[in-house]
Amino acid sequence: DDVDLVRFRLVLQFFREVIKGFANREHLGPLMKRLEERVPSVKRLIRVSDDAFTETPLTVISLRGVNLAMRKVLPMIVCKQLYDAKKDSDPLGQRYLNLIIDEAHNILSADSSRETEAWRDYRLETFEEIIKEGRKFGVFLTIASQRPHDISETIISQLHNYFLHRLVNNLDIHAIEKAVAYLDRVSFESLPILPTGACVLSGVSAQVPVIVRIAELPAAYAPNSRTMSVTSEWLKPLPSAASTGDSFHSDVDQGPGTAFPWDDDEPPF
Repeated sequence: DDVDLVRFRLVLQFFREVIKGFANREHLGPLMKRLEERVPSVKRLIRVSDDAFTETPLTVISLRGVNLAMRKVLPMIVCKQLYDAKKDSDPLGQRYLNLIIDEAHNILSADSSRETEAWRDYRLETFEEIIKEGRKFGVFLTIASQRPHDISETIISQLHNYFLHRLVNNLDIHAIEKAVAYLDRVSFESLPILPTGACVLSGVSAQVPVIVRIAELPAAYAPNSRTMSVTSEWLKPLPSAASTGDSFHSDVDQGPGTAFPWDDDEPPF
């Protein structure tokens, strides 16, 4: 297996450095132990290949079903590899690469109890370097999040354009207020009352903040992200016993004139 080959090379390099005296076995021992624990998870998610998926105009990497630990590691590995490859192959920035991260608060979170402080700093510094220096090499970062408060302030402040939809949490509004220098007081006060589909556009692409309305996608391309209407479900008739094949038994004497509120089509609540 390709992942096992990479693991073998890492272990071989580890013992080579220890034998030559360039590395301390006691220091790197815990790292190698974590490597053994992570290999099964990596083998389920990663395939080593020479095929460059960046040759296609658009590549979507879904993290659905990935555990929380790997959900932070994989995006960093992919973005780091793409960024370094772009710098080496196109130093003049003649080609354009846009990295889009959805649900960015799960990947760019500044606080995390599942990782060490050193690893968290390395993860954030990787994306901070991309957003600070990437534009010189034609690499840009687009993030989407419902919780800007959880994202690193450095990353938010380095963005050039903002599409701010409705925010009702005070922590999220305060995070935007601290990081975004393009908004006025009126724009901040309108964030909690923006209607669905409307947003405040602010940044270098607009001389002043403006409220715009985003057109809805056609039904064939729209994501399944609408909030379920619980009240509409309540008003639907209950399935009858004949249609479901269930039977109803009661110890109550159902003589003539006995009525139950659920005999009608209305639900019993």
